[in-house]
Amino acid sequence: MQKKALVIDDDIFCLDMVEEYLSDQEFDITASLKPTCPMIEQNKSTCPMQAPCYDIILSDNHMPEMTGLEFFELQRQGGCKLAPEHKALISGDISREEQKIAAIMGYKVFHKPTPLNLIDSWLDEVFDKHG
Repeated sequence: MQKKALVIDDDIFCLDMVEEYLSDQEFDITASLKPTCPMIEQNKSTCPMQAPCYDIILSDNHMPEMTGLEFFELQRQGGCKLAPEHKALISGDISREEQKIAAIMGYKVFHKPTPLNLIDSWLDEVFDKHG
């Protein structure tokens, strides 16, 4: 079964680059310019899904509506079924405090520009450990 990825970035160039890269890695991609998931789309306070919607989520951190960290926290509070280790932030400007929070929560952090081999290593780590 093809793995599913959610990619979020308000910069269309970055969004397209990551989307194309993951497509080459045989992922089924959902790309969005803003944070989204079934909980947000259905305007619910809790996750309406019985299983994870995606196998991984890669999100920019600094976006107009909310940060990637705020999005992941909203998901966590709503009972998102995806393990934190399957979520990553990609940011050109992430504070030490945000990096610390991400590490505590179990999220991977990539700094823009991100060498694609680092994303490869993370994917290997995620899927070797968690199937």
